[in-house]
Amino acid sequence: PESRAYFINSNLKNFDINFNGFKNFDDLKFFPFDLKGLTGCLTFFNSNFENVSLKSQDSNCEDSLNMVNVRGEIKNIYITNSYSDALDIDFSNINIENIIIKNSKNDCVDVSAGNYKFNFLDLDICGDKGLSIGEESTIKIENINVNNSELGIASKDGSIANIFNVNIQNVDTCLGSYNKKQEFSGGYIKINEFICKNFIKKNILDSQSRILLEN
Repeated sequence: PESRAYFINSNLKNFDINFNGFKNFDDLKFFPFDLKGLTGCLTFFNSNFENVSLKSQDSNCEDSLNMVNVRGEIKNIYITNSYSDALDIDFSNINIENIIIKNSKNDCVDVSAGNYKFNFLDLDICGDKGLSIGEESTIKIENINVNNSELGIASKDGSIANIFNVNIQNVDTCLGSYNKKQEFSGGYIKINEFICKNFIKKNILDSQSRILLEN
């Protein structure tokens, strides 16, 4: 328990990287930060990706998988059983083909302060948000499914989300677009094809933000 793996200043090509944590553990001494001030069980810092697949299961960190200042292309990310957030990416410019996440006690995917392009996301059992986009991020997504989450997709604090196909089910709120931090503006979400089923509230929207549904 509380073991970490770091890839720092790395050029990663044609790798499959798996992190296997402990299913059973007592109180955590280094939560949310470890001795180096990092939050991820599996952390990539200032690194490049080409044809890489990542997998994490049974993590007990603030983030199962944390990426900071990374670039390039990732083929697959598969994460199960996260103690808090599953995937957290900051200050990055990254393309990811497939993201599959199940059973995260907080956000399934959290991105901030970067440029992101995702082809397919399947997010199931997210304790807070399925997808959280923040701090002036720009994100393009082809397809995203969110099931069993408090909030399906949130874009906040100057972030712009362009999504082609969205399918959300079993949530408290489908979409959120709002300002959270005073140094930023609101959020923006544009969706071409949108389905949300079995929800309590369709949107959270403030005066600084916008949600545009084209279908």
